[in-house]
Amino acid sequence: MLKSRVRKNLAIGLVITVVVAALSVVVADDGSKMEELRMSLMVGLSVTGTVTGGTWLLQQRRSAP
Repeated sequence: MLKSRVRKNLAIGLVITVVVAALSVVVADDGSKMEELRMSLMVGLSVTGTVTGGTWLLQQRRSAP
């Protein structure tokens, strides 16, 4: 199912993002759970998008004639 590196990076990044976001919400004890969730999702999705986009660009360059 996940044969390309881009798909694998995307899947792994999304799983890590969800886990970190869930943990940050559980750990947040000062009433700022929504803010913690929002920040964790923004950072996680940004990193996932950067890594996935970088991998995609590298694949495009390698496959270009």
